Amino acid sequence: MRKKDIFFKTKRKVTVLSTVIVFLCLLIFAIITKTLYTSIVFSHIDKQLMDERNVYTNVLSRGIDGRDWRGIPKLPPNIIMVVQGGNGVALVNQNYYFDSENLPDFPENTEDKIVTFTSGDYTFRGIKFHFNDLKISLIINVDSEIQSVNQLMSSIVLSFIILIIIALILSYYLSSKIMKPVKEAYDKQVFFVQDASHEMRTPLAVIRGKLELLANKWGDTIDNNFDHISKMMSEVRGLEKLNSDLLLLSKEDVDGSVNITEFSLDEFITDVSEFYVDLAEIQEKSFDIIRKLDDNTKVNWDYNKIKRMIIILIENAFKYTKEDGNIQLIFEDLGKNIKVTVKDNGIGIKEEEQERIFDRFFRSADVRVKSISGSGIGLSLLKSIAKTLDIKVKLTSKIAEGTEFNLLIPRIIK
Repeated sequence: MRKKDIFFKTKRKVTVLSTVIVFLCLLIFAIITKTLYTSIVFSHIDKQLMDERNVYTNVLSRGIDGRDWRGIPKLPPNIIMVVQGGNGVALVNQNYYFDSENLPDFPENTEDKIVTFTSGDYTFRGIKFHFNDLKISLIINVDSEIQSVNQLMSSIVLSFIILIIIALILSYYLSSKIMKPVKEAYDKQVFFVQDASHEMRTPLAVIRGKLELLANKWGDTIDNNFDHISKMMSEVRGLEKLNSDLLLLSKEDVDGSVNITEFSLDEFITDVSEFYVDLAEIQEKSFDIIRKLDDNTKVNWDYNKIKRMIIILIENAFKYTKEDGNIQLIFEDLGKNIKVTVKDNGIGIKEEEQERIFDRFFRSADVRVKSISGSGIGLSLLKSIAKTLDIKVKLTSKIAEGTEFNLLIPRIIK
């Protein structure tokens, strides 16, 4: 229950953090979008106001009476002009918003500045400036532009809500994907500790028991207790091999260095299989070496590492195959790859255990019950080497029928 709580809380934190980050990014995007859009919308209006201001100022500079429409250039239809003199309103062009009784109310201290202001239910953008005794106002109604900005904001808010919901869902999904390998690593760590403890406990218990027996036999000679000493030495050798395998595996995981050389595959096969031909005869088993390739086939491999991989598979095949059993070592040329198959008709592996056989120290309950020797390190080492050399490993097995391992090895390992 504790483990589940840890992963659930972590996943929740990752989800919340991811959603917050997306929220902040979307908020910044919305602010930038609104600012840029508003600037673009009003920049054209501001330019039009400034252009008309300059035109009107130039007209007045030439001595034309600003209160006489005949001397003023024709204004664009969207611009409202209000000219106020010392005696009141001098000019107001025809419009739907202002007249001599209803004048625009500019904010204070906005002389010669473009500002936005409201009058009644309408919004305007305009500029007010003086020329001699005249106070001139140029105004444009911006209700449509304001409505456009508001519509944009409504769209952004709606999109914002939808994207946050999507981000929340995706964050939860991604946090689950992120936590999956972490959980798998945690589970493997638990299995590793449990299996390693079990694997070491048995030989240590045997050694302890034998030592207790020897401790109660002060007067006996070594000859009388040779069986006990032999058994302890055997268990110590087993622990030494276990320690050696673990060091080799950890070195492979951390270092992963390779030594690629070119060599004849035919000579390699002879070197790998020579010992097991004799072993098969001693154990009354058949060991077939099948070559589906040319005699002069050359490969660029890490000789020692690939030899170790194949030997691990052959030793397992011998270990889990009874007398009169058959083991096959097959080499097949597939062009760019060499396929190596180790096949036996031994006890097989249960389907539910096939995913765990590459875990360190894992050994099935059936194997432990049958007291078949081994540490459960070999296939872990094989998997680690395969990852280093980019070798594909495939397993096919049926309980009580046998097991087949396929190694797909590039002809030239880089």
